[in-house]
Amino acid sequence: MFRRRALRRRLAAAGAAPLPDEQLRRLARALDAGPAGAPCVPAEPALRPAVLRALRPDLRDPSELRRLPHCEHHHCCNPYHYSRLCEPETPPPPYSRIAMDDVKPKEHGEITQDARRTNHERLATGSLATDGEERQSWETEWCRLAYWELTQRVGRQFSVRVRAVDVFGGGGDTCAGRHGLCVDALDTKEPQVEQVRKTRAKIGLGVTLSLESDGVWLYNRSQEPVFVSSPALDAAAAKALLVWRVAPGHCLCIFDPSSPPPAVSLPHVGPVDPRSVRISFAKGWGPKYSRRDVTACPCWLEVLLAPPS
Repeated sequence: MFRRRALRRRLAAAGAAPLPDEQLRRLARALDAGPAGAPCVPAEPALRPAVLRALRPDLRDPSELRRLPHCEHHHCCNPYHYSRLCEPETPPPPYSRIAMDDVKPKEHGEITQDARRTNHERLATGSLATDGEERQSWETEWCRLAYWELTQRVGRQFSVRVRAVDVFGGGGDTCAGRHGLCVDALDTKEPQVEQVRKTRAKIGLGVTLSLESDGVWLYNRSQEPVFVSSPALDAAAAKALLVWRVAPGHCLCIFDPSSPPPAVSLPHVGPVDPRSVRISFAKGWGPKYSRRDVTACPCWLEVLLAPPS
């Protein structure tokens, strides 16, 4: 339990001005509630930066934070209502580059054009999410979600019409009061293998996908990293698809509808769907992983963005 006296000392040590007793009480209750059920804690605009710095000591500046879509108060000082910005301009670690040019002979035997083709190439040529359920027309939804376990589609496509949608697990209280796609509520046709069961248990609060004025944002609210592949995150001249690691409590703009990526064809990959984003929970993929392709990830999500009207 966060004791108000200890909290007051912590804020003072960080240079924050004293909070009124009622506001301090509300902040303490929010910290006790944690990320799943924390309410907004409005604060004076001048107080908010110092309070957030005190409660997030890794923070250099409050501008590194972005409010979660469900936060209702512009000057909220509840640290659970903020996500830290990823920096896509920073080159990703070497393991996250999926380059078919880098496939080594010793890994795939004889080098021929066909030998260098992988499941990743087949996935990149278009969406796998239809799985016999292809719908040509789009109505009022801005995206559709398809949940996968390894190579198996689980459940039907999930149409998203609200501005922000949660994709989460069903353990504990994560389902309470939440609206969106609960993966544990989906019907699984096949018995789950152990790696799928373990990864599902780690999804927890999962991710929030939000259509905002400056693009489509991914907020990682789970306790595990998520891994994202989106053509919108790749450099224009890239000869590979990139997989970005989004740490817990971080967020990333995964698509900007105002400047969508062009349709491109990558070496040894083929045409890439510029409006399809893939998100893997807890497990990454790429040349430095045992999972070379997203279809080898235990639990992953495909986000199909609506075409321009």
